[in-house]
Amino acid sequence: MSKAWLERFGVAATAACALHCAVTPFLVLLPLAGLNVLADEPVEWLLIGVSLGLGSLNLIPDYLRHHRRLRPIAIFALGVALVLVARLWFEDELRIGTPLAVLGASALLSAYWINHRLCRTCNVCQTTPTEN
Repeated sequence: MSKAWLERFGVAATAACALHCAVTPFLVLLPLAGLNVLADEPVEWLLIGVSLGLGSLNLIPDYLRHHRRLRPIAIFALGVALVLVARLWFEDELRIGTPLAVLGASALLSAYWINHRLCRTCNVCQTTPTEN
């Protein structure tokens, strides 16, 4: 799988996680529509795990091999912390947990965007595998 596809999957998974965090607490009709699986704990952890895993697979190699800028990694770590705090400590407090989770997912998306911009301006990141 190419880096571009990995990045697209990571952004899509993180956006799905952000949308899930923002919308699910307010959808009281999920059980009536047969969609209560979307609010299940395993689905939430799956979204979080996929988002964090793909983010790590995208951002860490770019940092180590290419631009060496900590900003995307720091913003990614902040996003991870916010999502985990929201999920672990404020799950039942929607007024705190939901904004924290959405803010965390937004930080993850921002880390992707900053990393992408750094790679576009980095001469090392622009080289093709045959040029290395």
